[in-house]
Amino acid sequence: ATLQVETTTGEYADLGQQLGGQSGYELSLRTQDDYLQTLKTANGITSTKLSSAQTVLSSMVSSAQDTAKGLVGWASSANSTATLQNYGQNALQGLISAGNTAVAGSYVFGGQNTGVAPMNDFYAQPTSAAKTALDNAFQSYFNFPVTSSQVSSITATQMQGFLSSSNFTQEFQGSNWTSNWSNASSVNTTAEIAPGRNVATSTNTNTAGFQQLAQGYAMLSEFGNIGLNTSAAQALALAATGVINQGVSSLTDTQAGLGLVQNEISQADDSMDGQMTLLQDQISRSDSIDPAQVATELNTLTTQLQSAYQLTAKLSSLNLAQYLPT
Repeated sequence: ATLQVETTTGEYADLGQQLGGQSGYELSLRTQDDYLQTLKTANGITSTKLSSAQTVLSSMVSSAQDTAKGLVGWASSANSTATLQNYGQNALQGLISAGNTAVAGSYVFGGQNTGVAPMNDFYAQPTSAAKTALDNAFQSYFNFPVTSSQVSSITATQMQGFLSSSNFTQEFQGSNWTSNWSNASSVNTTAEIAPGRNVATSTNTNTAGFQQLAQGYAMLSEFGNIGLNTSAAQALALAATGVINQGVSSLTDTQAGLGLVQNEISQADDSMDGQMTLLQDQISRSDSIDPAQVATELNTLTTQLQSAYQLTAKLSSLNLAQYLPT
């Protein structure tokens, strides 16, 4: 029965009995192999999330570049200020949607906070905290609200001054950003991609790229169609273009960082594949049978068993009466 099991499985039926003191070594090899396989499986999941993040970031960069080109065209053709607002609204809604991308229920840009949507809805009702803060910043700087008729008297220099002032820019930084715009953790997720090798495996919406794009898009959305004169509106478009281009540069840097992690994971997988090949070869040498030897032993035992059956049959047919004198 033991030989039949070994013939079927190709391994010793009782490794402990066969290997004796070597069984602990065998177990160690299998444990190492299982550990490496677990890391490879986890790396596959991580790679999928990183690929999703890269795809979304590429889409964000493309959208931002299109918006910047549109602003340049608007400045040269002197279109209506409503167009500026549309540029901002469409781009900002796209940014929020992209920032809330999820894979298998886990938010890609949430950092360690993967269970909550990273970006708040700027256009939510009742009025979002971010929108209220921007309107308050405008009123604090100019001493009249965005709904005032005095908006038309704002000069290009004054508009540039406001958009570069801390009144406005601080709304996209520090605690204002994390309170009004983002629910993400600034600490990214990490993973062990190889024995003893841990790397950051995500990014988050608290990075410069998200903040800069939100700043550029929000200034267009909030102030693009409030009644600015032509020169002030052109100053707005110019400021937005500059900040959006900064955002594109920052997102490109983020993509490069994630790309390095993807490359590290690929190299780690290749290295672990080599290690597992060696481990599995050692395991095979330890617990694999010699098929030819087992077949010979099985044939020998089968022949002996058949002989025993034949002898038993002959013994059972013997009768003492046959040997008594008549």
